[in-house]
Amino acid sequence: MDKDYIEETFNNQKIVIVSNKRYCINSLTDHIPITKPELLEQISEEMSEQVDFTKADVLIGEEDRGGYLCALMAYTQKKPFTLTKWNPTGLEGEISIGFRNAYTNGKLFLNGIKDFDGKKAIIVEDIIDTGGTVIAMIELLRNNGIEVVDVVSVAEKTDYGGVERIEKETGIKPKVLVQFSSGKERSKVTKRFI
Repeated sequence: MDKDYIEETFNNQKIVIVSNKRYCINSLTDHIPITKPELLEQISEEMSEQVDFTKADVLIGEEDRGGYLCALMAYTQKKPFTLTKWNPTGLEGEISIGFRNAYTNGKLFLNGIKDFDGKKAIIVEDIIDTGGTVIAMIELLRNNGIEVVDVVSVAEKTDYGGVERIEKETGIKPKVLVQFSSGKERSKVTKRFI
């Protein structure tokens, strides 16, 4: 690709305050500016290079903001997927766990995994900040007989040390494509993994 759409998405972007935390407005999660297909193509290519998806039976994502990335990777890798949700459906077999991330807390609910006991999963995320959502997802899956073999995220917001926290608490070090920090007014890419 001639242009690095991933770096462009997280470098020099506007910072706003959400729940007393700095939040980076970007085209991946907020669609400001609108998300380009070239960004999705680059994410798909780079995640496919960083992670061995053949080790997974299922992909797991989180419906808020990044769920479409899990669907993209499931389609690209020809793997089934399911998403954790913030609202219960009450369907038979639904499982849940409490979570806390940088901006909110509550419960994550998951359906569609009854046939995956003893199987292997890869978690696909958009952005890791404190790591709270990913840690909860790993615990939820492990508590229900599913082995998490890898975690991949487009970005890590380094201000909160989420990747290190996830590794410390779960033993899994997530792979990321880009790291960025949130300055007072604009974001700055600090490391790019290609």
